[in-house]
Amino acid sequence: MSVLVISNQKGGVGKSTLTVLFAHWLADKHGASVCVVDLDAQCNCSKSLARFGGAGEASSLFSTEPVVPSAAAPSSITLLKGSKRLADLELARPDAVIPLFRRQVAALSKAYDFVLVDTPPALGLRMSAALIAADAVLCPIELEEYSIDGVTDMLKTLFGVQKRYNPRLRLAGIVANRFNPHSVRQKAALHELVANYSEFVLPAKISTRSAIPEGLAAGVPVWQLAKTSARDASEELFKVFELVLQRMRADVPVALEEGAA
Repeated sequence: MSVLVISNQKGGVGKSTLTVLFAHWLADKHGASVCVVDLDAQCNCSKSLARFGGAGEASSLFSTEPVVPSAAAPSSITLLKGSKRLADLELARPDAVIPLFRRQVAALSKAYDFVLVDTPPALGLRMSAALIAADAVLCPIELEEYSIDGVTDMLKTLFGVQKRYNPRLRLAGIVANRFNPHSVRQKAALHELVANYSEFVLPAKISTRSAIPEGLAAGVPVWQLAKTSARDASEELFKVFELVLQRMRADVPVALEEGAA
């Protein structure tokens, strides 16, 4: 299982940040070749990974022209960058472009150790295409009431895609992101999340730390910053990423069940 989609039907939950950092972690700590596909027209991943660009645009994956770059090197990141053209794809015929995207991603998965796909924060053609082409999904969530309400909708979407189009699709986990350990409200929300979705929620969380956006602004992963908050942030991220990788590699990864949706 090498194609991971980082997705949520709500914006502002940190999916692009996790995509970028997971790509760096796979390359830095596991010597993996990683292809990042930015399907979000806001292009946040592309901005953070700009120095790894040059392989083309993510929109080209919806065409007939092969876009697989030359052989990937170990410990490397390749970016298929986002662009404003991605938004136009929402008007395309799904039956015409989604099969093309699925084939292109399958080819990428043979050329790279991992393919990470960042999606737009809304259910549409691009998110659907990503889920249909994926092996697994990571769903970051902020611990606010409206965000937790959206988990049920996301699980319904994932189950629907698995049932109709992609039976191999698995949930790598729901991860609590930007957690404030001093917030009584967020602690209660985390308890509710675990109570309702215990089989899906990762037993780790990522706290709100200034070092994470500082690293992104500098174009480096947070563990390359020399400060205490960066070390603390890195420890949390490493724990989450190890759990995600374990679930992707598991013989029986976390499956979606109709009752959970």
